[in-house]
Amino acid sequence: MASKAGEDDKESQGFFANLAQQLRDFKVFLWDPTRRTVLGRNAKSWGEVGLFYLIFYSCLACFFAITLIVFYQTLSWEQPTYWAGTNYMNIPSVGFRPNIKTEGNIAFNPTQAKSYAKYVNQLDSYLAPYNTTNDDVYVDCTSSPAPKGKLCKFDVSQLGPCATSPYGYDQGKPCILLKFNRAFGWIPVAYDTVPDKLAAMNFTNGAGTVLCKGKYAPDRNALNQDDISYYPGEFGANYFPFLGHIGGIDATSRYLSPLIAAQFNNVTTNKNIRVLCEAFSGNIQASDRTEDIGRLQIDLRISAGAN
Repeated sequence: MASKAGEDDKESQGFFANLAQQLRDFKVFLWDPTRRTVLGRNAKSWGEVGLFYLIFYSCLACFFAITLIVFYQTLSWEQPTYWAGTNYMNIPSVGFRPNIKTEGNIAFNPTQAKSYAKYVNQLDSYLAPYNTTNDDVYVDCTSSPAPKGKLCKFDVSQLGPCATSPYGYDQGKPCILLKFNRAFGWIPVAYDTVPDKLAAMNFTNGAGTVLCKGKYAPDRNALNQDDISYYPGEFGANYFPFLGHIGGIDATSRYLSPLIAAQFNNVTTNKNIRVLCEAFSGNIQASDRTEDIGRLQIDLRISAGAN
């Protein structure tokens, strides 16, 4: 037993002695006072390495800067470089608010303000720029397009009862704001023959409009045969086309899309309703209206009672 204990002591002593030697070697690696080196290199060696990487990364930065300069020479601030006037950027898709992206639907109880507060807040925020267009950049486009260097202002009073908070949500008659998303250079074309569904709305064959309906028969029934009011009934042609820069103005951030408010007047409560909204204009073909372009789906549910 004594022999075994002695062997354990020797192994323990050897381990600590080896560890102490490794620590001493590491200290010498960090700084060797005899050779006067840091991490195994003297001052001359470190200088050579530093000079190499200084030249290397300087050349790399210059090469990157040159490629950026060349790249920027290919860009136009007036329009997308490879825009040909007839590609996917020239087909307007449909957007709407409120659009709570994390949920993808509108669901609320009219008697519980907290349930629809997020929708009202988003509409308030979205309409805020429309209510502060006193800047000289904005002009009235009711009778004519904006001159170069100016942008059209949109009068929110055209949205009727959907122009002010709480946008009908407290009455169970919610409003949504519909718009054509910005398709660069797109100009609406009049219909040769106005579709019946638009003629019934007194459509004047202007820029276009967006119509909503229940996606399937049960959805249309739940909307009381698509009992939906629109304010106004169509977009004004003078708001188009959208251009990124107009006479030095960054229209990308300041352009105000014309809006149409759709108010659902008679929604069956406690039902999940799929609403399909589609864009219409003389140069938007039926084949253009897909789930991603020219149309969108909204899931609507208005709760009543404890539901």
